[in-house]
Amino acid sequence: GGRTRLDANLLAFTRNEGTDVRRLSVAPGWDLPYVGPAGDVYKLSLTLRGDIYHVDDHVIPGRSGAFTGTTGRFHPEAALEWRYPFVRRHEGVSELFEPITSLVVSPYGGNLVKIPNEDSREIEFDETNLFTGRRFAGLDRVETGPRLNYGLRWGVFGDQGGSTSVLFGQSVRARDDSTFAKGTGLENHLSDLVGRINVRPLKHMNLDYRTRIDKDNFRPLRSEVGASVGPRAFTVGVSYLFFDKASDSEIPTLEQLSLSATSQISRNWRFNFASLQDLQSNDLRALMLNATYEDECFIFAATARRSFFYDRDLKPDDSVVFRLTFKTLGEFGTSIF
Repeated sequence: GGRTRLDANLLAFTRNEGTDVRRLSVAPGWDLPYVGPAGDVYKLSLTLRGDIYHVDDHVIPGRSGAFTGTTGRFHPEAALEWRYPFVRRHEGVSELFEPITSLVVSPYGGNLVKIPNEDSREIEFDETNLFTGRRFAGLDRVETGPRLNYGLRWGVFGDQGGSTSVLFGQSVRARDDSTFAKGTGLENHLSDLVGRINVRPLKHMNLDYRTRIDKDNFRPLRSEVGASVGPRAFTVGVSYLFFDKASDSEIPTLEQLSLSATSQISRNWRFNFASLQDLQSNDLRALMLNATYEDECFIFAATARRSFFYDRDLKPDDSVVFRLTFKTLGEFGTSIF
């Protein structure tokens, strides 16, 4: 009943000025799910990741000169997840109550100063990665040490399609981790609280709220409220996002509003329009129009985007992107600027 997996990644990144990076990452792993006699659900995961880097002109803070050469690391990780879903029936309704916990163990260290950080600068801690072993978006940084993640899921699901679900949880680690910047919610022994509330009162109406709450004063540090109404033939949506800036993050405090409209005009064709408004500066940030064709074999998408964003060397621009995905082979795309 186990499953063997292998993830591999190859990166070659060259600059006219600054650090050049070549990276090969290979991560074999093994997963074993198990359902106990009392209905409790387990999943054991073992991973051994190896990364090798060759870098040119990597400036290490606090050291004179720049590092050029080869470096690498091995990073083993073991994780055990446990769930115990309790379900009961009411008249026309199913109710779910599920405690969830996961223990992840990996050695300290691994984030060597000789390894440049190109793809793991920003961290978004939320309910989607609460029970995982990886909170970094990329591969240049790894999460280390033992940590325990725990949470509760509750839901009510109607026979006619309506539903309400709630998930809240937290993470605790054996000691503070300086790898995470102040304000990410993970830098301390005890993490911030993350959660999500989803309500579908009707078949074609969806309300969603996601948040990260400061563990000390219970102040929301991230709030995202979204709503969508309409059938697949024509759906309109609105989303509000507030995001408090972390200390070492290049992403500032955000407060923005996005509007969208989606139409599935046939079995194969759908269209989407979206806009993004910065509420702090009251500026329109972006407009996007997308057309997508999808069948059993492939997906073809054409996206036109207008950006109004100013920031240092970033200026407003227009782009058209074509993307073709073969469902059993892979994808390729091209852009026109």
